[in-house]
Amino acid sequence: MSIDPKGATPATAAANKAALERYAMDDVEDFETARRGLVAPIPGGRLTNDDGAVVYDVERFAFLEGDPPAPDSVNPSLWRQSQLIYQPGLYKVTDRLHQVRNNDIGNLTIVEGDDGLIIIDCTTGIEPARAGLALYREHVADKPVVAVIYTHTHIDHYGGVKGVVDEADVASGKVPIIAPGTIASFDKYAIGENVIAGNAMSRRASYAFGNLLDNGPHAMITNGIASVGGHNITVSYLSPTDPITETGQTRTISGLTFEFLYAPDTEAPEEMHIWIPELKALTCAENANHSLHNIQTLRGARTRDARNFARYLDETLVRWGDEVEVHYGPHTWPVWGNEKVVEFLESQRDTYKYIHDQALRLANQGYTPLEAAEVVDLPPALGRRWFNRGYHGTLHHDVRAVFTKELGMWDGDPVSLHPHTPADSAQRLVAMIGREAILAEGHRAIDAGDYRWAAQILHSLVFADADDAEARGLQADAYEQLGYQAEGPQWRGIYLTAAKELRDGVVPARFASASPDTILAMPLDILFDFAAVHVDGAAAADADLRIDFVFTDRGETWTMWVRHGVLNARPGSSPRAQATVSGPKSALVAVLVQPKAAAALIENGTVAVSGDASAIAAYSGIVDAFDPDFAIVTP
Repeated sequence: MSIDPKGATPATAAANKAALERYAMDDVEDFETARRGLVAPIPGGRLTNDDGAVVYDVERFAFLEGDPPAPDSVNPSLWRQSQLIYQPGLYKVTDRLHQVRNNDIGNLTIVEGDDGLIIIDCTTGIEPARAGLALYREHVADKPVVAVIYTHTHIDHYGGVKGVVDEADVASGKVPIIAPGTIASFDKYAIGENVIAGNAMSRRASYAFGNLLDNGPHAMITNGIASVGGHNITVSYLSPTDPITETGQTRTISGLTFEFLYAPDTEAPEEMHIWIPELKALTCAENANHSLHNIQTLRGARTRDARNFARYLDETLVRWGDEVEVHYGPHTWPVWGNEKVVEFLESQRDTYKYIHDQALRLANQGYTPLEAAEVVDLPPALGRRWFNRGYHGTLHHDVRAVFTKELGMWDGDPVSLHPHTPADSAQRLVAMIGREAILAEGHRAIDAGDYRWAAQILHSLVFADADDAEARGLQADAYEQLGYQAEGPQWRGIYLTAAKELRDGVVPARFASASPDTILAMPLDILFDFAAVHVDGAAAADADLRIDFVFTDRGETWTMWVRHGVLNARPGSSPRAQATVSGPKSALVAVLVQPKAAAALIENGTVAVSGDASAIAAYSGIVDAFDPDFAIVTP
């Protein structure tokens, strides 16, 4: 039985009240601009998938209606941001450019050309993308889609592509998909990030984005950049067909000019900014947002280069700063007016460069990442701007991320070079100090409102004995209050999900970035990389296997071998192959990453095997299965 959340303590209520002094509460301009240009709300306020499961329901956020004041259980800055982004609907940004916002974590941007529509980013799933396009066609223009543009390699920008375009039209060349980087590079980063490390990333994302929580003042408010995302959606993928690899490249599409600024190694490994001169409209993708962004995501993507954020924003200002009249993003709402856009981009540029420079200044003085994060603060001219607040990244973990990017994972302190595991350290600490003394200190810290220390000291009891119900409950209380005080919604999500799982046990996953469609779209080299991370190295240490795979629907053959605990593969067949497996890619994917399914596929004729079939059984014995619900707050 699920245990209800507890209320905010007096200490948390006081902390959230005191936080008001840090914020520019007198700056209310965003409440006008976030609602500007509304054409139509989401019909019925609810969206379902083909199975009838709810993808989006406006009633989940009814507690935000009417702009009520922040409750004690929510940081007032996060409450304000949540009120601003809780505006689901179709919006006019400028002539010929509309957005559907907040029926998914990402915006669907639609540009109207002379004879068709250009879609810029496609949301995370087919259902919100399809519904957004239908809403546009109902109220604005019923034209065909003539091009799709991905601004970067993240799932909430390409996952809905099959909701706006037919795969056959892309394959035939009728509808191009334009994206940054080479086609191979985009595929590698889009699919590799979300699939090869997808199980771990999805589990961590379920904490950070609050996917396992209800919505409400004592649960998840919003994710800080949209009011919804990640529930019951169908993720799709189509590879780009038209790569952008240099700044200054242009495309003329349906009577409009699209000029690109190539900005790799920023918010994503492959990313680009887009300028439409006829509309004087600019997007810097996720390099400029109504939020500080992540330099290192809490879900676990590659560490970004904060200096590059600043560098490419400055280059954008040089190229188009004199002309731009509106900046629209793939999340949140636009910025209108040349002066406002330039001010916005300059401030974001300076924020990322300040974080980068100050982190390295302190590193060069001998600070560790955590020590630096505790003392770096943005100057008021930057920190009091709402769009620089930490609704996605936070200043604290972004400073630490600069250390990771520039100096690596070690913090420079010998004690952290080869520490004991958390469980082993916990058992030693409890044996030394005693359970009762640690528990008493946890109670004292809770009573004093010292929740960071309470969570830290009680961690040892939980990791020494995961069945210690009293310690789990007390640590949950500490995490819950930390969540209520957090300005960053991902910090809130992590703390509140930790509290929930300490009280109720692991909540089953509701979303996986490694969707079937994404896995099937993998280029074959990445497919074998995906198979390789499933191999149990210890179990495979003495294995000596070589298997050829014939992809009958692609006309390609690859040879795969496992020796010394490592899976390698390359194009072509091998005269030393012990077995040859033939079939369509969809079936061979299952043989590679779910080999226990191979027998059924062979039996029903979907897959054919020649040679020594026992090689397939041997391979099955060394392949690991991933648990999507692995433990986080317990050992």
